[in-house]
Amino acid sequence: MVGLLGKSGSGKTRLITEALGWGGNCAIREEGSRLDLPLPRSLLSGVLQDPSSQVLGGNCQEEIRLLAADHAVDEAMAKKLMGEYYSRDFFELSDGYKRRYSLVTVMASKPKYILLDEPLANLDSQGVREILSLLPRGSLIAEHRVREVRGILDRAYLIANNNIEEVGRDKLYDDEFLRSHGLRGFKLERQKESVVGNEVLLDLDVGFRLTLKEGEVVGLYGRNASGKTTIIRKLSRKSYAVFQEPDLQFFRRTVSEEVGNDDALALFGLSEKAESSPFALSFGEKMRVLMAAAFSSGKRVLAFDEPTTGMDGDALLSFLDALDLLRDQKRGVVMATHDEDLLSVCDRVIFLQ
Repeated sequence: MVGLLGKSGSGKTRLITEALGWGGNCAIREEGSRLDLPLPRSLLSGVLQDPSSQVLGGNCQEEIRLLAADHAVDEAMAKKLMGEYYSRDFFELSDGYKRRYSLVTVMASKPKYILLDEPLANLDSQGVREILSLLPRGSLIAEHRVREVRGILDRAYLIANNNIEEVGRDKLYDDEFLRSHGLRGFKLERQKESVVGNEVLLDLDVGFRLTLKEGEVVGLYGRNASGKTTIIRKLSRKSYAVFQEPDLQFFRRTVSEEVGNDDALALFGLSEKAESSPFALSFGEKMRVLMAAAFSSGKRVLAFDEPTTGMDGDALLSFLDALDLLRDQKRGVVMATHDEDLLSVCDRVIFLQ
């Protein structure tokens, strides 16, 4: 079990896609012998960041039957991990169950080696435990959430400054090392106390009464398919909302035009990407563009659906700084999240069943 670590944009996704045979100059050797690319799915397969990019069947059941035509598949594992959503249409699934879908359909076909790009994104804590317990030996895991994966890794590699080097497993428990390399897993601490005002910015019926006061950050926390995204959709009529599929939320040619504020670009570490197309960025960088655009929008109520998906350690700290500034400006934030790191920085957390 090998970890592949690095900041957003460092090249983790590129390495994985090239290894899967999608362009580039990647070479793969097994027991010293070079293999011709692309490799058969029974030998090497991958799980990518966008679950919808790997869908062939209309639902998981259909997908497994398609795979069974060419591979021995473990349908029992697929049924167990998908539960009642095994035969549900893919596009009706929550983002967490879409992630399970992409993981299940790859693992069920039992490839010898699996390359996984941010496999834990959007999964609740139970889903994280279930997936990690079933990942086979021979897995390469690119993941920002170091805390969740470090216990199962045999080795880890860090990509930084166009170099890749092996790092000791002890470093994955070192807060200073994680912070200095822009990795997640270090302990978060609130920089200052928040002051929640009396003015109510939002009072909405979303199946329960959801209120939000000026300067307040409210977290929505619950299992996959508990309704968090549905609530954010309802809030979108009353707020500036950011969802989990960044490519569907870009409307301008450059990052600078999308964000529209130099201070916001700097706050989210995007100044060097100002003239880049937002579509050309890594997933984590795309999420930072959306966060920066929300920050610079001037809207008094912001609603975020899994805002830290794909964020590295540097971006997470920038996001927390932005929350403090939003509080100072007496704006309010509602966040749907599975990221337990974020719960400690919320003024209130609503637990959904």
